[in-house]
Amino acid sequence: MICPNCQASTPDGSRFCSSCAAPLLPPADEHTRTASSSARAAGLELALARAPGVGRLASDTVAAGGFTPGAILVNRYRIVGLLGRGGMGEVYRADDLKLGQPVALKFLPRYLANDPVRRERFIGEVRIARQLSHPNLCRVYDIGELEDQYFLTMEYVDGEDLASLLRRIGLLHGPKALDIARQLCAGLAAAHEKGVLHRDLKPANVMIDGRGRVRITDFGLALAASDTRTGDEMSGTPAYMAPEQLAGHPATTRSDIHALGLVLYEIYTGTRTFHEGSLAERRAHKPGDTPVAPSEIVRDIDPVVERVILRCIEPDPLARPSSVAQVAAALPGSDPLAAAIAAGETPSPEMVAAAGSGEGLSARNAWMAIALVLAGAAAAAPLMQRTQMYGRVQLDRPAEALADRARQILAALGHKDPPADSTYGFVTNQDLVDYIARRDSSTLSPGRWEHLPAETIRFWYRQRPVGTLVRTTLAIWGSELPPSAAGSSDPPMTTGGEAIVWLDTQGRLLEMTSVPADAEDPAHAGEAPDWSVLFREAGLDVTRWTPIPSRTVPPIFADARAAWSGTPPERPHDQIRLEAGAHAGSIVSLRRVAPWTGTRRDPGFENDLGFSAASASWGLVVSILGIVTTVAAVILARRNLRLGRGDRRNAARVAWLQFSMSLATWLLGEHHALDAGEFALLLLAIGRAATDLGFLWVAYLALEPFVRRRWPHVLISWNRLLGGELRDPRVGRDLLVGCALGTTWLVALLARSLIVARATASPVAPLNTVILNLFVAPTRNAAAVVLDTVIMGIGFGMGVLILLLLVRAIVRKEWLAVVLFGALLSTSGMSSESPGLTFLLGFAMESVTLLVLLRFGLVSYIAAFVSYTILKSFPLTTDLSAWYAGTGFAALLLVVGVAVMAFIVSVRGRPIFGQMVLED
Repeated sequence: MICPNCQASTPDGSRFCSSCAAPLLPPADEHTRTASSSARAAGLELALARAPGVGRLASDTVAAGGFTPGAILVNRYRIVGLLGRGGMGEVYRADDLKLGQPVALKFLPRYLANDPVRRERFIGEVRIARQLSHPNLCRVYDIGELEDQYFLTMEYVDGEDLASLLRRIGLLHGPKALDIARQLCAGLAAAHEKGVLHRDLKPANVMIDGRGRVRITDFGLALAASDTRTGDEMSGTPAYMAPEQLAGHPATTRSDIHALGLVLYEIYTGTRTFHEGSLAERRAHKPGDTPVAPSEIVRDIDPVVERVILRCIEPDPLARPSSVAQVAAALPGSDPLAAAIAAGETPSPEMVAAAGSGEGLSARNAWMAIALVLAGAAAAAPLMQRTQMYGRVQLDRPAEALADRARQILAALGHKDPPADSTYGFVTNQDLVDYIARRDSSTLSPGRWEHLPAETIRFWYRQRPVGTLVRTTLAIWGSELPPSAAGSSDPPMTTGGEAIVWLDTQGRLLEMTSVPADAEDPAHAGEAPDWSVLFREAGLDVTRWTPIPSRTVPPIFADARAAWSGTPPERPHDQIRLEAGAHAGSIVSLRRVAPWTGTRRDPGFENDLGFSAASASWGLVVSILGIVTTVAAVILARRNLRLGRGDRRNAARVAWLQFSMSLATWLLGEHHALDAGEFALLLLAIGRAATDLGFLWVAYLALEPFVRRRWPHVLISWNRLLGGELRDPRVGRDLLVGCALGTTWLVALLARSLIVARATASPVAPLNTVILNLFVAPTRNAAAVVLDTVIMGIGFGMGVLILLLLVRAIVRKEWLAVVLFGALLSTSGMSSESPGLTFLLGFAMESVTLLVLLRFGLVSYIAAFVSYTILKSFPLTTDLSAWYAGTGFAALLLVVGVAVMAFIVSVRGRPIFGQMVLED
């Protein structure tokens, strides 16, 4: 013992000092007094306390600046004794006289207080560290100052540090080692969730109390000392630093995970991975050198634990687990999601991302999935060629050739001014398809669907002599009208010389409209044009057509009109009427009135101003539902944020992803020009994308916690993908399964169309998106189509998941929810010719898809939707000489390429040929 009067050493148990005869008391019972500067400067030997383990006072000589037992600091803390010292200062045990409980005081080196930048940074980090509250973390209470020296008040842990425990017993194994590993992961994960890095995790900073509970100490201290942006000033223990820290890069959560792996390595083997002591020796260690596998040191180590350790200490940070929760989930017997759900809690997004195994598919299952993708892609081309409209109409001329043909026709009709801008596209003549189905019986015309008229697919071309054609307004505000409608009517044709031409696939004129010039030549007013030019450009024999009185007002001003009646060569049994108009000797309009022609003024689309009462009522209902949904989403999002359930990070990532892809789709897929109108449309596009961003952010915050509570496993790979884990085997597995499902889904849909067509002698339903994308080259426009498909896939996948969850909440049975929701989805694809057959086939497809969603998760469902939609949106064909074959082949190559990359990621780290290993 130490005499408080003369500081002489006295044997333990003495009641009086042998030097000055002063009465002696144990340090805890000694009368408190303020320590003098001279006493601290003398450096006195401290007494040993009787507390077990590391909680004992250190048997060491206190250097200058130490405190004597019984010293009272800042009128609150009474020093009991020294616990230890290190590079980050001295640690004392003390009594908090105000609260009446033991605490630990850590005095920091003076250079921290003397550096204003570090001092402020340190105070800010302590402010964060004191918020940490977890059973496996040593609490930081407060920060104090004594004579220009900062100290921390921390929780006092009465126990032994892990380093001394391992020195004493060698190593840990079995359930005890696994229990300590799990507690380490739990404490470190809780700190990371609050944004606090340790940066000096090692066995000496891990305490184990008398009940076996792990406490990680010194949080925020190494962070404060080493938070520089250079590699010259680093703090921590070199033997436990990650390679990127040694290279001078800032520490991250993966750096702490590397240190965690080294600690686990030492727990299970009893040896340190790296024995280099100094920073220079540690830096001299080659980054590529792999440590000895734990199984070579300890034979009975669990292979799963060994795999976790080796992943944590990977030299490449990206090869390590992305979070500590993922490390905990990979340990044997860990199921944090089940534990959280059983406890009635909503698992955190980090816990969800870390849950489940990090394994992908076995080699056998991966080969089966990639085989399904390849087989589906190979079968899709001939099936689409047989079932879709472009395979039944003669398509010899590419879009560029038809556009050139349209310009030649306009020149022949008297409109010879070269265009300043032009655009074009394809559209299905659905009126003609419906007419054939309604009027041509299968007995009289058994091959009516095999070879359809050339005008079944119509090509439109629009040009403007000055300025630019802006056809993006409808697209910006989410209209469902096809691009042909936007091209032909948006903006309306008002400039003299503007024209639109409609051709069949053979380049024959069907219809046209041209705006007369603003200035009229009086000499040609009322002059009759040469009407025979119309017949020549339309490929018609004028002698077979009978002039009749005009009965239709031209869509544009005309001072001369004419009309004829006759039969087209491809439909000799149908009587049609041609209505033409001219102005000042030039033909300005031609309209084709056939039995299948509707009442539309513009032949390319339904009049967007001609709303019926039913459509207006439906629009009102949709608007009301949208307002109610938005208000409900805002209320739920606010509630989830207040309760701490909202996943703000992933909500922001999804919203910004949507914003970026929406703008990219607009920039890549629309017709642009550098003028004031284009700038205004850009602002509109940004405004619309920002609106979508805000709504998606609110909706994600409102609905995602409910999915995470009920089906957290559905979001495992989704959260990992949002976190940038593109090389995670589970993400690769779900992407590969989704691609296999999407290609199988498309083949099943096309096969269903063939079955229904054969059973009912009816046409297969044309995929209009294929027709619209016929002219798309696999470059800028194709990229816009793909991005738009991804946007739709994310929205559709989330919507289906939420609706399925609502049905599940109503019926209370998961299998019943799948059945009912699958039946509901199947009704959308029912055919009027064979409703029973189409419903059964659709129900089987939708049920399998929903089961895949619940089994493999949201990523698989989105990947299935995107791959299915991309393949069906481009013209797949077996005729490689077709001008559109390259577009379809690019779509196939994209889906197969993604599937192959997912295959490689899903089997990462294992031989792809099963047990067969290729030797050199």
